[in-house]
Amino acid sequence: HKRTFLSSRRCVSCEEPMIFISTNEPASLSDVKAFELKRGVRLPKDYLLFLLDLNGGQLNPSQSYVKVPNWNSLELQELFGITENPNHSITNHRFTNFSDYMHQMMLDIGYDPFGQTLFMDLREGPNHGKIYIRAHNSPPNDPILIDDTGFEDEDDYEDAQLLYPVANSFAEFTAMLGPAPD
Repeated sequence: HKRTFLSSRRCVSCEEPMIFISTNEPASLSDVKAFELKRGVRLPKDYLLFLLDLNGGQLNPSQSYVKVPNWNSLELQELFGITENPNHSITNHRFTNFSDYMHQMMLDIGYDPFGQTLFMDLREGPNHGKIYIRAHNSPPNDPILIDDTGFEDEDDYEDAQLLYPVANSFAEFTAMLGPAPD
């Protein structure tokens, strides 16, 4: 089931229910560029377009599931945007013990109702834009399932053991959203 909602508030290429039950006011390009400059990162184009159009919001519970390969199903509750509310903004989250560098490079973009966090990898190179779930209720991965480029200390490896790859890009991730599995 393919969706096109990154460029419109309506689902224009499908007959399925809307993905979001509420969204934030669109972010401005200057807000996005200020965030990138302050954090020292470059956002992937698909996520940048999402911020400029929908800028995060609450997902429709009937269309908020993703089957994560080699893990489980994820029910996403919210995707963050750039907002003044610190509870809903990508500018304010830090739920890990990652080193400062890895915290800067792993952007917290959403969560599920059970407190598991969705991250986007902002390290330049082949991992840029990849999406991971930090599954704190699952056993640690040994070996880790993500590239360790830039890791600085044991905390980075410890936190990385909880990350499961979800999608290679934000667009791929959003296309995976759908109804609960049977």
